[in-house]
Amino acid sequence: MVGSCPVTRDPRREPRRILPALLLLALSSAPLASAASFPPELRFRTLKTPRVTLHYHQGLEAMAREAAALADEILAAHERRYGRRVGRVHVALVDVEDDPNGFATPLPYPLVQIRAVAPRGNDDFGNHDGWLRFVLTHELAHVVHLDQARGIPGAARKVFGRVPFFFPNAATPTWMVEGLATEEETEGTAFGRGRNPDSRMILRMAALDGDFLAEDEAVGALDRWPSGQAAYLFGEAFLSDVSSRFGAGTVPELARVHSGHLIPYLDDFTAKKVTGSSFHVLWREWAARARADFALEAARIEARGLTPSCALTDRGIRQVGPRYSPDGGRIAYTSRTLTRFRAIRVMAADGTGDRKVADRNGGTTLSWTPDGRRIVFDELERHRTFFQRSDLRVVDVATGKVRALTRGLRAKEPDVSPDGRTIVFVLHKADGSELALVDADGSRLRELTRSGPGTEWSGPRWSPKGDAVAASRWTPGGWLDVVRVDPVGGAVSELTRDRAKDVEPDWAPDGAHVLFRSDRDGVSNVYAARVADGALLRVTNVLGGAFTPEVSPDGAHLVFADYGSSGYDLRRMDLDLASLPAADPFADPYPSSLPPAPPVTVADTTYRPLPHLRPHFWAPYFTLGDEVKIGAATGGVDPLFRHAWGLDVHGGTESHRAGFHAFYQYDRFRPTFLLTLQDDTDVVEPSGLDRTREVTLRASLPVRRRVRSSQNVSLAWRRSRETLEGTAEPTRLDLGGVEAAWSMSTVKGYPYSISPIDGYSLQVAALKEDPALGSDVSLTKAIADARAYVRLFGETDTVALRLAGGTTFGRPSFRRSFAVGGFPDGSLQDVVRTNPAVLRGYPQNGGADPRFTGRNFVAGNLEYRFPLFRPQRGWRALPVFLRHMHGAVFADVGHAWTGEFTMGDLKTGLGAALGADTYLGHALPFTGVLGVARGLADAGETKVYFRVGLAF
Repeated sequence: MVGSCPVTRDPRREPRRILPALLLLALSSAPLASAASFPPELRFRTLKTPRVTLHYHQGLEAMAREAAALADEILAAHERRYGRRVGRVHVALVDVEDDPNGFATPLPYPLVQIRAVAPRGNDDFGNHDGWLRFVLTHELAHVVHLDQARGIPGAARKVFGRVPFFFPNAATPTWMVEGLATEEETEGTAFGRGRNPDSRMILRMAALDGDFLAEDEAVGALDRWPSGQAAYLFGEAFLSDVSSRFGAGTVPELARVHSGHLIPYLDDFTAKKVTGSSFHVLWREWAARARADFALEAARIEARGLTPSCALTDRGIRQVGPRYSPDGGRIAYTSRTLTRFRAIRVMAADGTGDRKVADRNGGTTLSWTPDGRRIVFDELERHRTFFQRSDLRVVDVATGKVRALTRGLRAKEPDVSPDGRTIVFVLHKADGSELALVDADGSRLRELTRSGPGTEWSGPRWSPKGDAVAASRWTPGGWLDVVRVDPVGGAVSELTRDRAKDVEPDWAPDGAHVLFRSDRDGVSNVYAARVADGALLRVTNVLGGAFTPEVSPDGAHLVFADYGSSGYDLRRMDLDLASLPAADPFADPYPSSLPPAPPVTVADTTYRPLPHLRPHFWAPYFTLGDEVKIGAATGGVDPLFRHAWGLDVHGGTESHRAGFHAFYQYDRFRPTFLLTLQDDTDVVEPSGLDRTREVTLRASLPVRRRVRSSQNVSLAWRRSRETLEGTAEPTRLDLGGVEAAWSMSTVKGYPYSISPIDGYSLQVAALKEDPALGSDVSLTKAIADARAYVRLFGETDTVALRLAGGTTFGRPSFRRSFAVGGFPDGSLQDVVRTNPAVLRGYPQNGGADPRFTGRNFVAGNLEYRFPLFRPQRGWRALPVFLRHMHGAVFADVGHAWTGEFTMGDLKTGLGAALGADTYLGHALPFTGVLGVARGLADAGETKVYFRVGLAF
């Protein structure tokens, strides 16, 4: 070592160690400590067609061959319509979550991921003529739309490759991105959300209730109802209206013209060029027509006579799935709101005495045990760390205690038999589902049905005598019907047979009728099928929609979820089955389903990630600071996100030194490994150079993963060398250490939350620096950080508490391990003046004051956070959306010391802050906080600060 050990150097000389944001956002796809993007036991194989490379794992062979053929067919159709040929598309077909969905991205190459599990009959997707055709049509539309680049962006892509900022169509409002794909899903299949009566219901009730969304509201950032559905449904309806006015080629032309804009967010210029009007004008005109059309439709519905009913709940969002207790005195149901976790609630039959019984992770189905003491339900939970499976649970109504009946079974929608001995439920599989039976204690599983390929079941219900099961069955082509199943042999007889969406069956108490929800008249209403002869009767006639019907044990009442513009609420009506009118015949409005694509017959191969890791772009950049740095960044990732890497090479204009940052993440097994390297040089006044070379290897392992909690451990090794050159006292510092950390969290937030609002977290970490690891120092640093979030007066205000502390062992002469003052700065691996504290009203890190540093530290924070208002608005099609405004008052305390702790040396501060939650660029959540704090101890100041994100 040359010169004196620089472990007390000025922290303002810390080298910048931030990899360009481009690499972190575009390439580091798997979050740290997630441990394996997909379960390690899955073995992937690859099918390669002329246009698509499809990756799948064991158990999905037949589905994968069908998906590959469909993807080729659908991609070719989209390319013809949009006049854009994209490169080879990668499709990953996986079965790890019991929740139907998919996603698509054009970066770093066209990639689609599909969950194999299909929707249930009561999902928001509506009817469909095949899950793979439905989801691939939607996601491949994204690929073709977002891939386009013309003019200057297109020329730039030829030079720089697939750099994120040369994808102009990604810089459009969410209603354009998702609305376009939803329109293609509708036009490219027999059903789709554009033809779904329940999608039209959401628009109709918004229009009738004076809450029709403007173009700045129908975006992905919307928290209030209809939240995530708004961009899909309003976007599709708007673009469909534009197509009807200006021609079928208008939407592809909008995409083509916008893809030539170098300056992003010029949506209204695009609209004017293609249609002659701005999107703002077009949306306003469409909204006026829609209100008039829906008013006429409402008048036709009202002319039949609306069903009288009384309200049992008024929360909106989703109050669904009512079930009468066996004695008829209580109703259990599932409640979702914008401020609480989904929960099972119980109320009296007249709606009084409403209380929460237990939280649930998902699902809506409930079933009482015959004694009225327990409720059986289904919910999603993490299984074997990596899978998310639906399982059966039972909760004691009096105590709220929940007990698992099954684990990893993929069981949904349970119903307890009248004698309480058997539960019927939907058993999910990779290629469909079956009805199955299990004993009340979760033992003795047996499948009830033996269905054809692709068949999907939902909503099984025991008859009052237990001699039959009514259920909804979907078969290929969109036949979604109510059927009767023999619980002994599994024989099936149809109660309905058409392409209406007939779901959510329930028996009348005498077993003579099966009531169910159907959209056969264009509005979801409740109907009854007479078991003896199959005659259909109309039960309800409502403006919005009637869902999840439940008949009272005495047959005198019907409870259902009624839809309004604020969501779903429970209502009760009188029921007289003997006086019901006959239902009108069903007139099928849907086009014919396309024939299935013949499965591909090409040979599959073992999945090989390395060929896909080549760089697809290089992005030039520059940074300003003590000197100008000019560099370029690139990277790569494989289709399964097992390997991700990034490289940034740069040079300084004053230091005349080249440097680099690099990372490689391996996410195949547990744990996840992350390797980072850097060689960076900063200019130090007056003429010195501070060079840092560092390598870090981190392993992150999930100890426990649940929907509502998690625990992780990590172990990191770091070796670094810092040299200070060109100064009067050249120095060199070698550091080598091992860091271990454990963390756990139950923290939760909700759409209307302005802060984490429920739960607690704890993190403990220690760093060991030792000459045996290459370090010039020998010491151990340890810290602990505990946080809790508690509701106080309302639904969304919270008290946030934090307590942190740390200490140092070894090398008694080293007295600057920790610092306090301002906001956290540095990490535990920064041996000198690590600042884990929040202490507002004082200089950052205490400035040069030695009273703010030491071998030990303690810090505490108490912050009351409260909402001010929720604008939930943007402005036209501009890329800014203001979600929430909130305030806070706080008190901070902190101290860093060496030797004995003295209570009188604690530094305290008080202050207040104003915050805003926004979305920028149609995609980036951003929280900005402006505050003022006053430090009350010596060296305290009145400081105004601006911070990105909450303090903790």
